[in-house]
Parts: sequence; C-alpha cells; structure tokens
Amino acid sequence: MENASVRSLLGTTLRFFFPNVCMICGKVLSPGHNCSEKTKELQICNSCLAKLPVRRSSERWFPCLSDPYEGDPVPDLFAWALFHYEMPVTSILKNLKFRSGRYGGELISELMGMEFPQNLTVKWDAVVPVPLSEKRMETRGFNQAEVLAQGLCRYLNVPLCNNVIRRTRHTHQQSRFTDPAEREKNVKGAFAVEKEWDVTGWNILLVDDILTTGSTLHEAARILKESGAAEILCVVSSTHRT
Repeated sequence: MENASVRSLLGTTLRFFFPNVCMICGKVLSPGHNCSEKTKELQICNSCLAKLPVRRSSERWFPCLSDPYEGDPVPDLFAWALFHYEMPVTSILKNLKFRSGRYGGELISELMGMEFPQNLTVKWDAVVPVPLSEKRMETRGFNQAEVLAQGLCRYLNVPLCNNVIRRTRHTHQQSRFTDPAEREKNVKGAFAVEKEWDVTGWNILLVDDILTTGSTLHEAARILKESGAAEILCVVSSTHRT
C-alpha cells in the first residue's frame, strides 16, 4: 500500500511539473476542456486537431506517378494521402525525418489509421514500409515510413512486415531532385525482396511519408509485383499534388 501511495504521489508531482501539452501549440491538455482522453493520448488539443490540413475524402486518391509513361510495368498503381502538404504537417514530418521527432510521427500514423477506408473490397495481407538504406538507418536510428505504418496495422489488424524489401544501395535524398526523370533514375534498381519472403498473391499496403513524383513508391511496388504480389496500394501521410 505504501509503495502504491508513493507511486501515486510521484505521478501527481510529475504531472504538476511536466503536464501533457499539445505538441503543436504547447497548451496544457485538459480532457473535457480542450481535448478528449483520446486526443490527450495523441498530444494534440481539439483546436489544433481541427486545423490540420486534412484532405476531403474525395481528394485523397492519386495515380502513383505524377508523370505516367507508356509501358509502365505497374500501370494501375494508386496512392492514398490523408493530408495536404501544409503546416503544421510539414513541420511534423520534417521533425520526424530529420530531427528524430517520433512523437509527431506517431500522431500522424494514428490519424492515418483512423481515416484509412475500411470498406475497400481488398483484404490486405501486409503493411510494408519503404525501407531506408543501412547508412541512413544508422544515422536516423529508425525508419519514418515504419513509424507511419503502425497506425494502419492497428486499425486494419494487418501485420507490419518491415523487412520484406530492402535497399540494395544507398540513394540520394529524393528532395535533392526536382526533375521526375532524375528522381526515377536515383531509385532505379534500389530495392529487392528478401529471399526468405514469398509474397506471391499478397495484397500489400506500401507505406512512405510523402508522395511527390511517386518514383520511390513505384520502384518498390515494381519489385513486389515482379515477386508475385497481387494488389498493391501506396499509402502516404501527404502529397504536394492538388
């Protein structure tokens, strides 16, 4: 009993000095006042949640490639994106990608899982994040696509398969290139399916952080298709496209 009392007192003291605050505006979170128990867990107040640049349901679907071409081996590849690429989502994603801000990524991941359509006729077999190179993984410490994929796994009850595909070589950051052809060249042949995995007949949700030209997702999907995957849908947090 004494130990329980001490833990309770310690918890009260910590909450007093270090209250939960909204990760965007910094206001103290108070359920029933400016947040619910759920949004408190997500570390965002109701006001900031309402201001997130969420796309309308009818505006979340895109052809994966912004510049389609004749003879595409994955011609019907589509992507689903929840947000416009606007503040504060841009800041959250940059913190996730370049400053190890996982907490913001977990918020975006949860919202992606909550909003992803569950009435699609496809039964998904796996959620596969686009992998980082070993060099970038060592530098960053985690894969931002894997963080974003976790919400889909929880809400759809689909397993996360984070080592189905691997990077065969280190590539430059795609953000360095504005020309779609250069982006495509940068990731060409950069992925392979690991030998221990047989994805024949699998329906896969392929996850990355941002959709720009779609070259990275398209190349990863091409490799999965060549290895026998059936249906592939790309899922991202946001896209620059209108």
